[in-house]
Amino acid sequence: MKSRTYRKKKPEERAFSNIDVVILAGGLGKRLRSAVSDRPKVLAEIAGKPFLDILIDNLLQKGFRRIILSVGYLAYQIKDRYAKRGILFAEEESPLGTGGGVKNTEALVESDHFFVMNGDSWMPEGVDLRALHDFHKKKNALATVVLARPREEKDYGAVFLDNEGKISRFNEKTKEENDHFLNAGVYLMSKEVFPRMPTGPFSIEVDFFPGLIGDAFYGFPANGEVVDIGTPERYKAAQEKFFSEDRSK
Repeated sequence: MKSRTYRKKKPEERAFSNIDVVILAGGLGKRLRSAVSDRPKVLAEIAGKPFLDILIDNLLQKGFRRIILSVGYLAYQIKDRYAKRGILFAEEESPLGTGGGVKNTEALVESDHFFVMNGDSWMPEGVDLRALHDFHKKKNALATVVLARPREEKDYGAVFLDNEGKISRFNEKTKEENDHFLNAGVYLMSKEVFPRMPTGPFSIEVDFFPGLIGDAFYGFPANGEVVDIGTPERYKAAQEKFFSEDRSK
């Protein structure tokens, strides 16, 4: 009888195995439909594989084991692809927005703190999730937002921090050139956020986060740029970026 060999888990794998991750994958993807019209935008292919595959595979490599997909538009396509992988689903009966999508996972979230990620964006250079988790716990934060450096385009809301790392201004349009950040679409939250969320459809960026200012609401600056596939132009840029990276390996 052959003896089994077991790979020793890395510290981050042990740390993350009991932490839930919510991926927001329910958006209608209207802006992308001229380029991708037959599937949810999270299944748009990058370098030959669905964008959501890239996110999930990355999380599994880091040791996460409980992944919850918040699904809505064309949910059956997502469920058909991932149900056999042990993924959990929180399905919207009607569009709930980014905030309502998070709120809709409340019954499935088991860990005291949980990650939330947009299903149509990623930071390829990587976010140090272990450092983010340690920062969040040290601050006893209610919610921590990963922040990236600003893009050249000015079509985003800016995030500002105070000297303690708390978010002082969120999702504001600004002409200031320095001292602000871009919301990277990655969050770490305490389950205590759920009772504070409204019911029904709402935007987590517009309707919820600004109301946390003055509370234990922190920003976590990270290196690298955000890659997103929300528009045909950015989808094309993401394809070119991932294709060039694959060619260089």
